[in-house]
Amino acid sequence: MSVPEICPKCFSDFSARKALLSGGVRFGYSAFSDKGPAVRCPNCWHVFPSRNLRLFGFLPTDSLRWVVLGILAACFILSFLLKRHAS
Repeated sequence: MSVPEICPKCFSDFSARKALLSGGVRFGYSAFSDKGPAVRCPNCWHVFPSRNLRLFGFLPTDSLRWVVLGILAACFILSFLLKRHAS
């Protein structure tokens, strides 16, 4: 699935997946930062945060913070329930 991205500098369109600078979550990347993954325009080499790139194909990149918080809440609730059930 090709996600189209438009460069704000030269207005050319290209595939955001192919122009992604780094895959996955970088070491310095925080789930609570406002910066998303960066892409580089293949025509003018302008680097900018992608607005159209999706996680898992359907989640916007800024929803990563809610996924992380949901997983932490689920772990806390499950550990509480399992501790209570074991007693």
